Amino acid sequence: MDFRQIEAFIKVVELASFSKAAEELHISQPSVSTYITSLEKELDTILINRSTKVLSTTLAGERFLEKAKEMISLKRESVETLKNLSEDVSGDIRILASSVPALYILPQILAEFHSLYPNISFTMSQADTSEVVQGIAAHKADIGFAGSMLGEKKCDFREFAIEKLVFIAPNNGRYLKNKTYALEELLYSNNFISREFGSGTRIQYEKYFTENGIILDKIKTCANMDSTYSIINAVINGLGISIVSELAVRQIIKQKSLLPLKLKTKTPERKIYAVLNRNIVHSHLVKLFMEHAIGHQEIPMLAPLR
Repeated sequence: MDFRQIEAFIKVVELASFSKAAEELHISQPSVSTYITSLEKELDTILINRSTKVLSTTLAGERFLEKAKEMISLKRESVETLKNLSEDVSGDIRILASSVPALYILPQILAEFHSLYPNISFTMSQADTSEVVQGIAAHKADIGFAGSMLGEKKCDFREFAIEKLVFIAPNNGRYLKNKTYALEELLYSNNFISREFGSGTRIQYEKYFTENGIILDKIKTCANMDSTYSIINAVINGLGISIVSELAVRQIIKQKSLLPLKLKTKTPERKIYAVLNRNIVHSHLVKLFMEHAIGHQEIPMLAPLR
């Protein structure tokens, strides 16, 4: 058994395709098939069902998958340990982030960090908060940034920043800039555009609604969207009202395309967390980046936490 076989198996399962796995690993599809077949022969069991239209793992394959990921993680740790000894400040850091950190917070931090350490590169992917946490637990990235602290035992959550949420409405004359609105009036009498399930923003504002006596089933939800940008444009075009990151809409509010609504209750805030897998030894590159990110002092509209 070698790491090429294991890596091929993991990619085939993750992408549900031999051809896509081959493309991502930069090898031929026959090579991927050979790796999987030789791995199955060595383990004396079938790992992947090939007889159905949709590729899937067998029971043995499902159970081996977690061990395979652990072996690849151990390989990475071993390489990083050797790099630590040589104090090599080069390599790639994999980041998985929810929308607000990915779009509005991390780009500035990455640019500043890269100017300090030009031989360190980044691979950043965007997902919702629950997918970020699950991804870190499954070793799909080195660091995660998420908008809520979920109950995943394999992860550590470190407070990274605080952001404000704001109610927004179309600036079409229907809503008043100087009026103070009650939550019941906004949510029970107007169309509300919601984030998707699993969104950190949604988790936070639903908690805020409930704490202030709002019955979630009575909210006039007209749409669920998985993108802050989509929600902002839907509000601008008059679909309904919503609650989003203030950082995401600051410039649009200045342009008067949107109207921020005043509330009788205090506008909610939420914490952004850095997420790390607690079961692995993190590389010196990850530790270096975390020191820079957590100590960052100039994130617009955010109050860095200690």
